[in-house]
Amino acid sequence: MPELQCRNLRTKKNYVPAYGREERGSRPDLDCYFCLRTLHAIGADDDAVGPRLCGPERPCFEPLPAPRPA
Repeated sequence: MPELQCRNLRTKKNYVPAYGREERGSRPDLDCYFCLRTLHAIGADDDAVGPRLCGPERPCFEPLPAPRPA
């Protein structure tokens, strides 16, 4: 997984807390990802999305905002 993650990468698991990896035997490759900009499994640059695919090398990449100081 890239050190920097795109702010537009999403998975349904973000919205369904009871849907944990322990239920599926810790297989993160089975998670379904989508792009928040396109709302599909294909990003704004017409390529597939996923945690290992959506890095700074892509033209549509938008980094997560820096955390606010406490």
